[in-house]
Amino acid sequence: MRRELILALAVSSLAPALGCGGSLKVTKLAASAQRPANIAVYLSVLDKTGQPVGGLNPENFRVFEDGKLISEAKAKRALLDPGIVGVHFSLLLVDLSGPIVDSEYLPDLAASVGSFIDKVGAAQEIAVSAFDGSEEVAPFLGFGATSDTSKVVDGVRKFRPRNRTTNLNGAVFQGLAALKEEMDKSSAEDKKGSLVIFTDRGDLSHSVNAAVLEQALKDSPVDIYVIGVGEKVNRTELATIGRSGIFISDDPKAFKKGFDQVITKLSSASDGRYIFSYC
Repeated sequence: MRRELILALAVSSLAPALGCGGSLKVTKLAASAQRPANIAVYLSVLDKTGQPVGGLNPENFRVFEDGKLISEAKAKRALLDPGIVGVHFSLLLVDLSGPIVDSEYLPDLAASVGSFIDKVGAAQEIAVSAFDGSEEVAPFLGFGATSDTSKVVDGVRKFRPRNRTTNLNGAVFQGLAALKEEMDKSSAEDKKGSLVIFTDRGDLSHSVNAAVLEQALKDSPVDIYVIGVGEKVNRTELATIGRSGIFISDDPKAFKKGFDQVITKLSSASDGRYIFSYC
């Protein structure tokens, strides 16, 4: 007889449980079963505002089969590493062609890049590149490479622009292509990509025209966040690119707040993914 499996969430501060009128949204992303009775389900857990819910434990989950609650004594349960079936690639692009390169704020920008590596890289595959007016971006850290935060931070601080004509559109276009390549290579069942761009200006080189970039943005499934600071940022242009989130300020030193917001967003994205296993 086929048995129907229903997972419900029972968190005391968020009770009642999902499936019984609760406000949490549990989505099955994948599932597997091994004989004789081992079942694993890859889940996304969001609150009523759509934000990922982290910090859950095996006891927060209840198992129902054919509508009947299965006691923990009859079904041993555990949470497995979600990295087994899911992967999140995040690429950070840092504009080092504009005024900030010559300012007193460059060391603080480098420190924010370091914070991105340490915090986002704790749960995701990350890469970091700089761009200026040159045709190609300058890679500091590649996907799959062992992250050396201090080396990247030092590289950002010492980088000198090869060309001052900002190639923002070209960098974004290359970033989307790089993320697509990594996601296509991955055999994970659940793949996600994020592109984060810091700039203190807008596109000046026009190496990739707006129409070509617009189509590339439409064709890409990745989330895109933009951090733009300074009096020379093009708000309209950046709003078009940063479809998943945008931080803009005329204050050239406000980038730290923007980085903190994006880091929190990306870190929490991994919090709501679980592999719930029971026997």
